[in-house]
Amino acid sequence: MLDRLRSIVGPGAVRAGDEARWAVHGVVPKAVVAPASAEETAAVLALASGDGWVVEPAGAGACLDGGRVPGRVDLVLTTERLAEVVEYEPADLTASVGAGIRMAALAARFGAHRQWLPLDPPGHPGATLGAIVSTASAGPLRLAYGTPRDHVLGLQLVTGDGRILELGGKVVKNVAGYDLVKLVVGSRGTLGIVTRVNVRLRPIPAADATVALLAPAPDRLVAAFQAMREARIEAAALELVSPALAGSLLGEPDAWALLARFQGNAEAVEAARSRLPSVAQGARVEALSPERAEAAWSGLSAEEARAALAVRLADRPSELAGTLATAARLFPGSPVAAHAGDGIARVLVPAPEGAATSSWVEAIAEARSAMAARGGTAIVARGPRAILEGVDPYGPVGPALRLMQALKKEFDPAGILAPGRFVV
Repeated sequence: MLDRLRSIVGPGAVRAGDEARWAVHGVVPKAVVAPASAEETAAVLALASGDGWVVEPAGAGACLDGGRVPGRVDLVLTTERLAEVVEYEPADLTASVGAGIRMAALAARFGAHRQWLPLDPPGHPGATLGAIVSTASAGPLRLAYGTPRDHVLGLQLVTGDGRILELGGKVVKNVAGYDLVKLVVGSRGTLGIVTRVNVRLRPIPAADATVALLAPAPDRLVAAFQAMREARIEAAALELVSPALAGSLLGEPDAWALLARFQGNAEAVEAARSRLPSVAQGARVEALSPERAEAAWSGLSAEEARAALAVRLADRPSELAGTLATAARLFPGSPVAAHAGDGIARVLVPAPEGAATSSWVEAIAEARSAMAARGGTAIVARGPRAILEGVDPYGPVGPALRLMQALKKEFDPAGILAPGRFVV
């Protein structure tokens, strides 16, 4: 295996031996391979498909504790060497970049032209764009800018049997392959490995301000959020965090906090900020300095990225109070953060080993049942092997499963790409 891989990607791009850093739920791969082009990626996958090697796609390796526990892993294929900006047209607000490029590098490159890609998922400065696209991961800015599906114009995909496909386009008006692109985004590498992404960019807002609303319990902040909606006070991000997070992010360990971020021109941002006290429902209103705001948002991203167990409860924004109550009842004392405008609460457990595994499994199962009864969902975005062996991280898939199985067979006929790790 190793010699054949080295003949494709070169000796220095194949690592073997103790590759514990790339272990998938404790399953250590036989080798880690890092192709430098789509052609090398295709050759590796064609070889793996022919010999039946199980391949785990990866970017920087930060998402390997998500998904179901694998039966085996022969190769981890990382896109870390696919990290160049292939094309960048500032006048068109578009770029084509390698999947292995990190978000911090993109921010620096686009920021020189006062442009940005407004994606801020957990751990985003060090995350690769390909991993973000493959997992459809989004952060607080999803409220104003959407998720990765809203930013990807097209992509290059290498299928499980080594075909290189160009899906979608490079400009906003080109919608060829649009639906197929959306199917690949969020498929977690089970349909193919994304090697290049064509993205739409945005101008960096002229003004960016964050205000914290603080209260001893979440109900007042939920009411404030609903009042903001009724008053049409538009925020770029609205994050409701429990005292455990308010303490680390704001130095307010005894309060719940609603972080409201406003972006746009200076006049619009100031107008929105000035209206907040009128809808605060008695919560204390505190404007954050730019430095403190940056620390709060980056700190929230880092806290979520390093949680050992992350359970995502999603329902309508109007049901946020009920979603938070479910989280508090089933995961007492665990830090909670909620995308208030999207109705998505995340329970972020630093070390679930502190309780019996069966207790966490039962809590997740009960949360799934409670959310489903209201029309919501509960998934485990990330978790330790012991817990994920006791509960399916995704739960029932429903009628879409047949379509996903058909797509898997078409794009990965030998079934080598992360088999069973997602829903197919």
